Amino acid sequence: MPSPSPILVYVIGAGSVFLGIHCFLRPEVEYRRFGLPLEPAHRQKHNTGDEEYASPVIHLKGIRETTYGLALGALQYHGYDGAVTIMTAVMSLAGLGDGIVVWLYGGDEARGKAFGHWGAFAALAGLFLWRTYGDVHG
Repeated sequence: MPSPSPILVYVIGAGSVFLGIHCFLRPEVEYRRFGLPLEPAHRQKHNTGDEEYASPVIHLKGIRETTYGLALGALQYHGYDGAVTIMTAVMSLAGLGDGIVVWLYGGDEARGKAFGHWGAFAALAGLFLWRTYGDVHG
C-alpha cells in the first residue's frame, strides 16, 4: 500500500542524502554524532600534539546514506511503490545494525546514541509495516 503522500518518503530520502554529505564535509563531527570514538590507529602526531582523525570508513557510511537516499527518492519519483516499501525495510535494518555497532563499540559515553539508531529502525520499520499492512482494515 503506498503512502497517501510521497512527501514523507522524499523527506526521509533527503535526510539520508544530507547525512551522507555530512560524512564528507565534517567526518570527525559525523563520527562522533554517529556514536563512535575516533580510532586511535588514525591519530597522527603533529608538532602541536596529538590530533584525532575520523577513519576513512566514515566515508563509506556517507556513500551508503547518500545512495540510500537517492534510491528512495528516485523510486518514489518513478512511482515504484513496492520498491519504496522494501527500501524502507532495508534502511530500517541499517539502523538496527548501526545501533548494535554503536552499543558494542561506542563506549559508555556514546551508548545512549544506540537508541537513536534504534529509533530510526523503529520509525522506518513502522513505515514499512504501515505501507505493507495499513490498508488491511480500511
